[in-house]
Amino acid sequence: EKMNDQLLSLYNSKWADLCSAMQTILTDDTLELKPTCPLLLTIDNEEEFNNAEIRLMVYGQETNSWYNEFHNNQQPIIDNYDSFFNDGECWSYGGQFWNGVRRFINLLQAKHPNKKIKLVWNNIVKIGKYDDKGFPPDYIYEVEREHFSIIKQELEIIKPNIVLFLTGPNYDSVIQDNFGTIEKQALAPFSERQISKVKLDNVDLAFRTYHPNYLWRNDIDSYFDTIINEIKL
Repeated sequence: EKMNDQLLSLYNSKWADLCSAMQTILTDDTLELKPTCPLLLTIDNEEEFNNAEIRLMVYGQETNSWYNEFHNNQQPIIDNYDSFFNDGECWSYGGQFWNGVRRFINLLQAKHPNKKIKLVWNNIVKIGKYDDKGFPPDYIYEVEREHFSIIKQELEIIKPNIVLFLTGPNYDSVIQDNFGTIEKQALAPFSERQISKVKLDNVDLAFRTYHPNYLWRNDIDSYFDTIINEIKL
């Protein structure tokens, strides 16, 4: 079965429950911050992706104001990911996150010039705030945990061989919410907070470091080179 069909089945299996739980938040006037649409993935060219030697999934933190305030029409949300990420709008968007991801890919490609790299973008929090930034309030995050806990299954469907969490140490508890207790160790010469090597089932290598906002101010290349030197193919 195709990856995108499996992703769609996964989203559909949770969708009705998620929408009804979100409806409660959307109609409650005492709750000022409303949820945005969830980040729903679609793979551009499955065959190309599966044949790439380096299949990298990069996780950011959360998406703010993604597509619209939360609504129950799934297809345009998927199409939005397709045009923003697969069609490459993200690269002209600028911003420190995307500039950081581009930097990582360029350094990785320079180290492995003959290897094909395919990237999938994801976020460790699937539903952020609409019209605001940062970690969502508990009443939104709890609905995601209860009704849309899908990150582990997405990973099983897409099967990247390398995972990079650009989430920073303060999101380690969120990673654990999704994957259970994770084993992590510092990647010398850095501390565990700075760069951790993370053990994830069915993934060859996984790393967690800071969000690019921080890295651009703190010698981003030394962080990325340390991670890339661990990637031996």
